[in-house]
Amino acid sequence: MSNVKRGRGRGGVFRPSSTRGAGLVEGHIDVPEDLMGLVIGKGGSTIQRISTDTGARIDTKRGVNRVFIKAETEGKVERAKQEILRIVSRERRRSTVRERRTFAIDSGRHRSDDHLCLKRMHVPGRDGRFFRLVRELTEGEGSERGMESDSIADMMRTAKEVMIKLRQDADKRPERSPLDIDVWVHLGHVLVKNVDDREAAVSLPISAVLSKTNKDRPSWPRIFEGGVVGLDIDWLHQLLADSADSDQCRTSVRYDIGFYTPSGQNRRFKVWIADGGPKDTPVQQPIDSEVLTGNEGSRGVGCTVVKAGPGILCTALAPRLIADVALPCHPFDCRLLVKTGVRDASLRRVDEEREDEILTQAFCEKVEIKDTDIILPPQGGLPDGYKLHYKRKCERRSYSFNGFELTTSRETSVQYDAMDRPEEQCKVDVHIHSKECNALLDQNGGRDWKPQDIVQLFPKMVQFVKEDLKLLEQQPA
Repeated sequence: MSNVKRGRGRGGVFRPSSTRGAGLVEGHIDVPEDLMGLVIGKGGSTIQRISTDTGARIDTKRGVNRVFIKAETEGKVERAKQEILRIVSRERRRSTVRERRTFAIDSGRHRSDDHLCLKRMHVPGRDGRFFRLVRELTEGEGSERGMESDSIADMMRTAKEVMIKLRQDADKRPERSPLDIDVWVHLGHVLVKNVDDREAAVSLPISAVLSKTNKDRPSWPRIFEGGVVGLDIDWLHQLLADSADSDQCRTSVRYDIGFYTPSGQNRRFKVWIADGGPKDTPVQQPIDSEVLTGNEGSRGVGCTVVKAGPGILCTALAPRLIADVALPCHPFDCRLLVKTGVRDASLRRVDEEREDEILTQAFCEKVEIKDTDIILPPQGGLPDGYKLHYKRKCERRSYSFNGFELTTSRETSVQYDAMDRPEEQCKVDVHIHSKECNALLDQNGGRDWKPQDIVQLFPKMVQFVKEDLKLLEQQPA
C-alpha cells in the first residue's frame, strides 16, 4: 500500500503503550474528504478503536484528508489501513440505498408458544460460540403446516413496504436508467451468539427468542452463514440430476476478484468460463458484458459495468431487503434477498471512471485464462491506494426444478490479510430463483410488475425450500 517506511519521531493522537518507542514503521492512507469524519468518529472514537485493535498509533491533521499511521511492525500498519478501507467501502455502499432487514421463525405449527432449543454449531472461519434454533418433532408430528406465525406476518409486511418503495423508485426513473430488481432465496444457517450457559441448556418459547433477536440492539446478535454445513455437493448433484425437470444442467465457472480503491469503492472483477457443451465439460466462451451483469440462474440484473480484459468490472448489487427465516424443523435455514442495480454509466463519478481505467490497465488486462483456471498478475503491480482483498472461484451448476431455478456452487474463496497472506475457505452454496417471480418482474421491460404480486410469491419460495428441498435430508450420514 502507500508509503511505508522506517522512521523515528513522536506524536500521534492515539498511542497504544506498545508503540511509544523509536524505530517505528510509518505509513499513511488517503481518505475521501466526505468520509474523514466517519473514519475519525465522534470524539475520535473510531480511530481510537482501530488503534486499540491493531496496536498502531494513528494521527490526523485538520484540513488534510489523510490518516497517518505508525506501529512497531509493517503488519500492524497494514492492518490499520485495511480496517480504514473497510469502513470507507462499507459506508460508500450504505449511502447508495437504505436496506431493510427482518427476521422470522417458522415453527411448523403456527403457535407462538412453541418452544425452541439451541444447538451449538461450529462455523468454519469464525471464532466464538454460535447456536442454531432447532425444534425436535414429536412422534407422528409433521413439520409442514404453512407460514402463519406472527414473525412471518411481520416479515411479509416489511417485504411489502420495500417492494412498494421500489415500485415508486422505478416509476421515477427515465427509461435509459431502469431500476433492475432480482429476488432469490439463499440456503444457509441463521445463528445467534452471546448465549449464556443457562439459556443454552433450556428450551425457550418463540416469543422469548424473538425478544432477544429482533431488537435494534439484540441481546442475541444473529448472523446468516451462507452455505449448508456438511452438505456433500457430489451427492447433491446426483440427487438433483435424478429429480430435476431435465437431465441436463448448465455449468460454468465464475471468478470474483475484489478490490478497494482510493475513493472507497469495493470494485469487483468478474470472469466467466461458460458451458459450451456437455454438462461436465465447461469451455471458455467470449465474454459479453451485457450478458454478464447477473449471476447464473438470475434475471441478469444490471449494475454499472465496464469491459475489462477477459471479464468485467462492476459494483456489488445493492441489498434492499434481507429477510432471514429460521426453519427449526429442518437441517438448514434460508435468507430471502431483494437486490437492485441501475445500468446507467452516466451515474458514475469521474473518480470512479478513472479508477476503473487504472484497474483495467494495471491488473484486469493482464489476467490470463487457461482451461477453467485464471492466472492473476502479481499484486505488487497494483498502484498506490488499491488493495486486492479477496478472490473466489465458483464451480456452478443450475437445474430446473418444479418451477424454480436451483443453482449449486462449490466455492473456494481466498481472503487476503493486511500482509497479503491468503486465508482459504471452502463451502457449498445453494440458491433458488422463482421462474414465476422473474416473469412478473420482466413484464414489459420491468415496468409493469405490482408489489403485491411479487410479495405474494415470497411464502411460496420459502415453502419450496421447506417441502421440495426436504430431499436434502436424505443425505447419508
